[in-house]
Amino acid sequence: MFTRRHWLGGALGALGGALPGPGGATARAAAPPQVDDDDPFAAFTQGSDWREPATLLRVDLPQLQYAGRWNPRPGAMRELSGELRLRTRLEPLREPSTVAAGSPALFATPFLYVAGEQQLPPQGDAGEAQLGRFIDQGGMIVFDAADGGADPGFERDVQALLARILPGSPLTPVARDHVLYRSFYVLDEPVGRTRAFNHALGVQEEGRLKVLLVRNDLGGALARGPDGLHSFPCTPGGPQQREWATRFAVNILLYATCTDYKADRAHVETLLRTRRWR
Repeated sequence: MFTRRHWLGGALGALGGALPGPGGATARAAAPPQVDDDDPFAAFTQGSDWREPATLLRVDLPQLQYAGRWNPRPGAMRELSGELRLRTRLEPLREPSTVAAGSPALFATPFLYVAGEQQLPPQGDAGEAQLGRFIDQGGMIVFDAADGGADPGFERDVQALLARILPGSPLTPVARDHVLYRSFYVLDEPVGRTRAFNHALGVQEEGRLKVLLVRNDLGGALARGPDGLHSFPCTPGGPQQREWATRFAVNILLYATCTDYKADRAHVETLLRTRRWR
């Protein structure tokens, strides 16, 4: 079965063998991956040549478009794209794409962002079957509730959708020691525009997050208006909370595309470099 670890070797190789982290921490590249020719993510995996270390890996941050209020925080993924470009050596598309549940373009990248407010309508039998296949093949769906804890409607509809496409796989709290919280930055909680919840929910299998539900309106912390100013205030923590939300968004993207490559070695190089053993 395809896993995002296949992509990781190409990703880190394309980045010159390392991803920079806080304080200069890096994750070394794995050996060149073996890619399954039948893998639906093959185009994404083969999008850059791991043998060319000077090549920055181009990635997309697609958002699901559906009937209803599918984009309550316009520009959130565009802002994350810019932050990734500044903070990492990834080269995200400047204008992230939108994709329908039933489109073959769903498999262009192993990451899918689904935002919503109050409700998430059914995606149709074909669309939901393809969303299930996307997850089964190694993709990760990130659901972002724009209500920030004020309305349970979107969360309820997400749970109903998951019951149809992943029966018997309920959403459960993501432990604070999960690699999601240290895939790039070391974090304590999943803040967004709000801090209504001190944990995220996810569907996990053998430690791998297949689905993540963020209920603190992550997109609301990221989005900017046409004037370049942030569209929504972050409460109660203000600008500092927005920075932590941005770091959490960076962690999600790194985890979604690179999975658990740092699960056992998160920031080891920083610790070894800064600690002085006598």
